[in-house]
Amino acid sequence: MDKVQYKVDTAVLGTLKNYHFVVVFARYNNQWLYCRAKDRDTYETAGGHIEKGETPLEAAKRELYEETGALSFDIEAAFDYSTYRPGAFYQGQVFYAKIHELGSIPDFEMAEVRQFDAIPDKMRFPQILPVLYKSLQGWLNLQSAKDELWDVYDSERKLSGRTHRRGDPLPAGDFHLVVHVWIMNKRGEFLISKRSPNKGFPNMWECTGGSAVTGDDSLGAAIREAGEELGVVLDPENGQLIGSLKRNFDGHGDFIDVWLFREDIDISAVVLQPGETCDVMWADKHKISRMMDEGTFLGREFFFYLDELFNLEK
Repeated sequence: MDKVQYKVDTAVLGTLKNYHFVVVFARYNNQWLYCRAKDRDTYETAGGHIEKGETPLEAAKRELYEETGALSFDIEAAFDYSTYRPGAFYQGQVFYAKIHELGSIPDFEMAEVRQFDAIPDKMRFPQILPVLYKSLQGWLNLQSAKDELWDVYDSERKLSGRTHRRGDPLPAGDFHLVVHVWIMNKRGEFLISKRSPNKGFPNMWECTGGSAVTGDDSLGAAIREAGEELGVVLDPENGQLIGSLKRNFDGHGDFIDVWLFREDIDISAVVLQPGETCDVMWADKHKISRMMDEGTFLGREFFFYLDELFNLEK
């Protein structure tokens, strides 16, 4: 267990200077690829020191090959990060790579590479890796439709008249609208879906939802999201706004509207949308709670209103 106490912060890409390290989160065949050094029993991402004369991108490409044997891949910088520990301060960049072809691991420091669905239980730098992994999932989520435009709201939820491109950092003081859409049948079960492996938080279960786009009102966004993710048409008359929340989350602000639709959807009529969803099922509140505890459903930090939702009458 790492006894050194680290503090980790993330920042918008390009805002920090004097980079020391690169971290490369790599995916291969829809799983995360981690490596293990010859003298350790813990797993880590590819990455390491930026050598003299290297750019962060050059270092990331070199480290990815040296530590995983990746021969063909796409790679891009996602965000900056910094770590603090007693007596030391380092800055770096986090990269995302999609590997197309793996070769043998070069005979340097790594003994093996393995694929995981998320973060390995036995990880090197356990105070750092989860923070960077979570931030990367948020970044990936924004990149899935980065040219989508949002209406910008002020802190009082008044439209500013401006729009914002999804893939760009949202300035401090600006907010956008997000909807969570829960569909409940007469048995009190909720229609939940599994995120496609190419999205942020891949293969995790969740309710339907997403960001409102320019011109959407809240109800319209809820109905649109259900159509885009599940291929179902919800009846506006069956929708109930059960709560509205304001939050600052992972460096940006949003208003979350939580909708409940009481509809007995025929699950065989659901059309899974490529790039959005890859599975669907009905689950009651007990099953959803168990899935959260098991780590297969997005965590309670995303759905902090669940007690109110689950206590509603059928």
